[in-house]
Amino acid sequence: MNDESDLGWLSCLEEGPRPIYLRIVDALAAGRSSGRLQPGDRLPPQRELARVLGVDLTTVTRAFTEARRRNLIDATAGRGTFITPGEPEEPILDLSMNIPPAPVGFSLPALIRSGIDALLKRSSAEALLSYHPGPGSPAERAAGSSWLAAAGGRLPTERIAVGSGAQALLAAVLLSQTGEGDTILTDALTYPGLIALAEATGRKLAGVGRDDDGIRPDDLEEAARRHGARLLYLNPTLHNPTTLTVPEGRRRELARMAGKLGLTIVEDDPYSLLLTSAPPAFLSITPERTIHVATLAKCISPFLRTAFLAAPDGQTVERIGAAIRGTTMMAPPLMTGLACEWVRSGLAGEITAAVRAEAEARQAIARKILPAGFASADSSLHLWYPLSGRLRSSELGDAARRRGLAISPAAEFSVVPGVADGLRLALGAASSRERLEEGLRGLVSILGGGSRQSLPAV
Repeated sequence: MNDESDLGWLSCLEEGPRPIYLRIVDALAAGRSSGRLQPGDRLPPQRELARVLGVDLTTVTRAFTEARRRNLIDATAGRGTFITPGEPEEPILDLSMNIPPAPVGFSLPALIRSGIDALLKRSSAEALLSYHPGPGSPAERAAGSSWLAAAGGRLPTERIAVGSGAQALLAAVLLSQTGEGDTILTDALTYPGLIALAEATGRKLAGVGRDDDGIRPDDLEEAARRHGARLLYLNPTLHNPTTLTVPEGRRRELARMAGKLGLTIVEDDPYSLLLTSAPPAFLSITPERTIHVATLAKCISPFLRTAFLAAPDGQTVERIGAAIRGTTMMAPPLMTGLACEWVRSGLAGEITAAVRAEAEARQAIARKILPAGFASADSSLHLWYPLSGRLRSSELGDAARRRGLAISPAAEFSVVPGVADGLRLALGAASSRERLEEGLRGLVSILGGGSRQSLPAV
């Protein structure tokens, strides 16, 4: 748009509940996406644009500020404002990153600063500055036993390992319990980190048929025999992405079938402490064949990339410890020391309770705004929206990104391509409830067919 009087890109300006400054940003993004606006095109002065739109100058200034943040435009003193040649940067609101929301009543940065200071004063430098590779120090493993007590009771420390996050521990489990080319059984929609791990380590994944209660025992038996699998990965509580919590009866059926088939169960359990009451963990139902992994990153903060693992026996832990040494060497002592101190003092539990309360508040906001059909749980960090018909999650993802929203389409979770379509919304990354509400209302506009792309209604 070298001619400043050409305001055709404003035809993309939508009606709706979103603030006008965001609709101006949306129109800029749509104009650049469609080619109506080209890199180097100059925009009219802000006062002129405000006059044409019938809004005050501060609204246009706010829109241009946000558009610059998203790398849609740039300004040069004395020359004006121009469309940039690069791709838009991060969205205005991230509904894709599944992290715990900031807990009300706690300043995590302040707690981290004071916690590290206190830890350095109490602990010997040798303990924090030296290596203790493998499954962790005795004190760290004791803290892990305490943290996992809700899932399987207090376990002896020789059955506990500590790692730098659940992903590191899952990698150690796959490397120690399976060989290259082996098949791991899991839900047809599963944790993307497992998909990435399988690809990186040369393992295969096989999706098992499921119903409304989770994986079906008969389908599990058929899949295990067909693939010769020895490992079953489960995320049975607030499942990612579907939010399902497998009921106790189905858990016991699966445990019996795993025993019949000689399967080891890997129970990935990042979310159960967000529930006030969760069904018994596989760690307590069938401890002799369960490797249980629980991270603090999903119920406290990603800063605490500390996770604990419980295994059936010390020999299994030693094999997993050897894999830890060969990959991540050990959990970082300073961060792990802080996490363990918070577990011992009870602060970790208090923060988790506050995160749970904030998650419940955000779920209430989502229920108020979103249409029917979203699967959720009161304290889940995410929701799942199954899709059918002509509307595809990939199309929704593209449309949402052009509106400044990031969401997670089913392809990110699919072990069996095309088995199910849908989208996951994560509620924790929004900086405030108000920002979350703003983003959800924008998504409703897309779902309702009100986007620029004229998507059909769901």
